[in-house]
Amino acid sequence: MSPSNNHLSESETRWLQEENSSNTGTTASGMPNDSAILRDMVMIYGSIFVVAFIGFCWVRKAFPKPYTVRMWTKEEDLKNPLVQEQYGFFSWIGMLFTFHDDEIAEHCGLDAVCFLRTLAMGQQLCMVGMFNALWLIPIYATAESSKETDRITDWVVQITVSHVPPGSARLVATVVAAYVSFGYTMYLILQEFEWFIEMRHKFLRKPRPCNYTVYVSNIPSEIRSNQQLKEFFRHCFSGDPVVDAKIRLIANKLSSLVTKREAVVAKLENALALEERDGKAPTLKTGLVGGIPGVSDAVGVIPVFGGAMTGDRVNAVDAFARELAELNSDISARITVMEDILSGNASTDALDELNPSARRIFGLSKPFKYESTENDKLLSQSDERVQSDKLSYSDEKIDDSLVANESHSGHGNGIKLLPSSVSKTASGAVGSVLNTAKGATKVATNAVGSAVNLVAGDRDGEYYSGGFVSFRTLSLKYAALQMLHHDTPFMMSVAEAPDPQDVFWANVGRENKELQIGKLLSRAASVGICLLWTIPMAFFATLSTVEGLKEQFQFVEDAIEAFPALEPILQQLAPLLVVMFNSLLPAILEMLSMWEGPVSGSVVEALTFSKLAAFMIIQTFFVTAISGAILEEIKKLVEDPLSAIDLLATSLPAQSTFFVQLAFVGTVTGLAFENIRIIPLALAYVRRFVGPRVTKKQRQTSYYFFRPLADPSEFEHASNMAQFSVLYFMIFMVYQSIAPLTCFFLGVCFMVMRPAFLHQFVYIYPTLPDSGGRIWINFIRIIMVCMTVAQLTLVGLMGLKKAGIATPLMAPLIICTILFNAYLQQQHFRVAEYLPTKECLKVDIQNGDNFADSLVKGAYLQKELSDKEVFPEDVDDTRLAMLGLKSVEEASPSSTTLLESSQHSLSNKAEDDDVESRGALSLLGSLFSR
Repeated sequence: MSPSNNHLSESETRWLQEENSSNTGTTASGMPNDSAILRDMVMIYGSIFVVAFIGFCWVRKAFPKPYTVRMWTKEEDLKNPLVQEQYGFFSWIGMLFTFHDDEIAEHCGLDAVCFLRTLAMGQQLCMVGMFNALWLIPIYATAESSKETDRITDWVVQITVSHVPPGSARLVATVVAAYVSFGYTMYLILQEFEWFIEMRHKFLRKPRPCNYTVYVSNIPSEIRSNQQLKEFFRHCFSGDPVVDAKIRLIANKLSSLVTKREAVVAKLENALALEERDGKAPTLKTGLVGGIPGVSDAVGVIPVFGGAMTGDRVNAVDAFARELAELNSDISARITVMEDILSGNASTDALDELNPSARRIFGLSKPFKYESTENDKLLSQSDERVQSDKLSYSDEKIDDSLVANESHSGHGNGIKLLPSSVSKTASGAVGSVLNTAKGATKVATNAVGSAVNLVAGDRDGEYYSGGFVSFRTLSLKYAALQMLHHDTPFMMSVAEAPDPQDVFWANVGRENKELQIGKLLSRAASVGICLLWTIPMAFFATLSTVEGLKEQFQFVEDAIEAFPALEPILQQLAPLLVVMFNSLLPAILEMLSMWEGPVSGSVVEALTFSKLAAFMIIQTFFVTAISGAILEEIKKLVEDPLSAIDLLATSLPAQSTFFVQLAFVGTVTGLAFENIRIIPLALAYVRRFVGPRVTKKQRQTSYYFFRPLADPSEFEHASNMAQFSVLYFMIFMVYQSIAPLTCFFLGVCFMVMRPAFLHQFVYIYPTLPDSGGRIWINFIRIIMVCMTVAQLTLVGLMGLKKAGIATPLMAPLIICTILFNAYLQQQHFRVAEYLPTKECLKVDIQNGDNFADSLVKGAYLQKELSDKEVFPEDVDDTRLAMLGLKSVEEASPSSTTLLESSQHSLSNKAEDDDVESRGALSLLGSLFSR
């Protein structure tokens, strides 16, 4: 016998073992068959779904606030005009289907519409699979008997290709079904491309700053200034094409001052709220240990040194106001110098003349402690930690603030009397992706070094190598975007600019060498994690049957013998473990994506999605096929990569029930947590007791990962599309002709997911940031890979089934798929990515040459340079003048007399309080010495 025949015999043996062990009726050990597993699954998770759905309909009606955030919110960026009312118990479902794609894209974002379209696309494909099932199931079920199929008694297995004996002519039906299904998939992809190109071009025509701006990286040193960069692009085009050019400046000292000012503003707002509530201003201690609860009282009674270490008590409102005025003055002066540097009227040496740290009042750079009733309970937890030069903010808190500063754009719609640097508008727009990105940025910085750590502190005012260039017209922007600007690879690379609110400033201007190292480390780490992930996934695969659980854990067998009703419940354990374990992947892969230096959250989402999709395909299918023999099978794959087809063909047909469980369990548990908002409600409840919450602004702002209901997180497009779209599409393509019953379960999943997620987009999730469908483009590319893998698996299966006619019939289908993919790669992705010149000219003629001036001017200004002065929120000019934050002339004339009298009264009161506090300290000291 030839080697190939030996190999085929081995494959047939393994295939028969899989058939007999997983797809037969009840075994001698009492293992439930596939029909029993599906019956128990429907009973358990179907009941959970019904209860969750009824519960959701009830709670959204009885307690509407957590489930209709975009209807009652006062934030203009979050409010959705599509929803003017809550609707009834079930009528909200019908209401959702009245919205057109254009309306959803306008008020929920194009990314949301693209995700919903993938779900609708999956539902259409399942309908075709159900149509095939109508004639495939009778063909499979009535197949002639043979020695290979005589042992199959379970009706679920009898309606799969496993019931067809080897060499049967009925296998041609499987190939015909594949032609119908994959042919319709290719047709549907073309139709979806037409839809997406139209929607994408509408998005690119909108009057948004990012649509007129490009991001330029690796700018040569000879043109590394705003003016020189403008001149470069002016030479590229005629006339005056550039509206604005902003290269990121090194501003480490200024950034630390801005961070400190934000902390002081927050504490001043807190002190003002306490003063209004209690009727008297809180006090603070200025000594080294004055801000440590309990310690200051103990240290204060020590003779000689006690008073110096705890410091004096001062009026907290006045002290913070004076500190804020000092910081505003320092920051304003430094920004003015930097503006002179940008305009060429000053050099970086001018910054050395500014020494903000040299001017301090009342020792306010030292820690403090409030001395007001219940103040300790109302202050932020971060106020309980101290550092001698950071106003009671710990190192960890300051580091987080710095990361947030460098990761956000300073551009946005600020709230009255409070510029965007301390508003929650920007943080609400960036949402959950930013919260994860903060920690990821730290890890990536330690691994490959961020641009901030590459420069010394005395280089403030110098330029990084990246920035943003805004053009007057769309046609100029897209001309610059598609031109080659330098003869050196990677130099003057031009890419789409993100929304100003979505900019990760810490990654703007990172050098190409650093980015390449980051990409290498990110991809190497992704491969390493993928290999390590096979261990738990393979272990879960062995638990896909109760028999496997008994082999692994002796106590399981004892428990089942004692409680037989436990067996069907344990049968559903494996897919639940897989779903729970895979939920850890998005955070890990998002961290790795940050190592690659993305300049926006939308790029992070796209990178994370690609990694997640690869994980879903590799871990779900290959690892499940490998099952327990991990090392042995990996060694075979390395020695003979083509054996992967044989491996899939022998193992996957026996796993159809497991993948149906996986999809059904993932859908039910995912929608239950998503729509009832179990985790957000828990975090919002904890937020009521954790973090600063004295002012309304504090109560409506997130504290670390604890988010109030008024500040919903962003929708995680990458993880949801990878799980609910890519994974389910892969299951469908592999099993739609092998086990046609799978199409019915997947069809139900797609059918219930679309209205469930549409409700969340309309009522909960913010519109921004919106990448304009970048993930959808990657999704189509991955689907083409899934089609190829599924077809190769089917070829391998036909070979094992000795289908002499059916096997060669698969060759034209594979060739057509490859040619179709090549056809799409030629122009479709390019047309979807860019706005054509014809469309650009239409918009430009309609808008005129100066339309973009007000739209993009200053939109991409660094946050550190955006606000010279910042004041507490909801405080009028008269009160600010009383605090010394504004001049008396800025207050209204009618308030001048009242202002002067109030200042005199407050001054006398502060002196009395100061004398009283000094007397109390002296009395304690004398008592201790006695």
